[in-house]
Amino acid sequence: MTGTRRPRVLAALVLVSLFLWPVPASADPGASAAPAEGAPGTVVQVRGAGWPVGVSVQVSVCGRNAVNGSVDCDQPGAVTAPVGPDGVVTAGLTVSAPPVPCPCVIHMVTPSGSEKMTVDIPFTVLGHKTADVVKQENPARIDVVDAELRGSGGVSELFGWRTKRTLVLTVRNNGPDPVTDAPLVVGWGADATAESPLTAPPTGTIEPGATAVYRVPVELPPASYGTFLVGGRFAGQTEFEVKFTTYPYLLFAVNLVALLALLAGVRAALRRRRTRSRGAAADVPFPAAPKAAPRSLDQTALLTYLESNARRADGETLVIDKPSLVAYLNGPPLLDSQALDRFLNDGGSDASR
Repeated sequence: MTGTRRPRVLAALVLVSLFLWPVPASADPGASAAPAEGAPGTVVQVRGAGWPVGVSVQVSVCGRNAVNGSVDCDQPGAVTAPVGPDGVVTAGLTVSAPPVPCPCVIHMVTPSGSEKMTVDIPFTVLGHKTADVVKQENPARIDVVDAELRGSGGVSELFGWRTKRTLVLTVRNNGPDPVTDAPLVVGWGADATAESPLTAPPTGTIEPGATAVYRVPVELPPASYGTFLVGGRFAGQTEFEVKFTTYPYLLFAVNLVALLALLAGVRAALRRRRTRSRGAAADVPFPAAPKAAPRSLDQTALLTYLESNARRADGETLVIDKPSLVAYLNGPPLLDSQALDRFLNDGGSDASR
């Protein structure tokens, strides 16, 4: 009986695990746009899933189905959106006319410095001209001659103020044809991807064999420290990146001095409190010792002692006035030692007898 039930239980567990086991997400990213058409100025909600976590995605409107890359896209109107921990990215994109005719797409691409992934969503730009899709047989051949960051923030940067640099990018047109208004996309990031966009200047026209120099201001938030990346793409295909470090040492020093001053103040306050506690303890009077109870006086013994020992200096025996002495001893309980001395020295009121 038991041996029959065990296989059934195992089979049931396997069946349940098939329903509960998580289904792996698709390795290829997907995306959708709503609405699927609109005139320039229309706001489109773009949503993608299955994107690499921790990167940002650039979203733009492109003509010619983006067959030539970002050359066919409206780069000034592009937006950048981060990918959430679940691999989902959402962005609001304002439609603008691409530089080439439709058919158009909404082009989604990962930034420079990461694995390149792209998704194109068909989209109709109302009122924009349409033509056959033509892929450039001789695409622009742009090479980066030099990419460097110049300048520094000076003393203000050392105090944690905004870090400022200037990207100086030098490119050469090694193709047979002029390159006009090629898109220049630049961004910066604190990690391995330049996901925060920067404003790049127009590229103009580069004749064959000519070089062009572009300057892009780079400004980081206050109190930035560590290693940063500035990178991007020129003409949709030529990538570049530059790394630099910045540390607000004076800001660190000021914070350290403030911390030490705070600790010194706390220590002084504790020392003063201990001193006051000790002084208060010293001001508390010690309890007075209890007064000894007055001893009772044996008058008979005292009179006997005086009769046998009371003598004058010449040896003559003194006569003690016993009634006066007994009356004195039976007087108030407070003992006046000086009065007693005078009485004994004078021999009482009848000492001469």
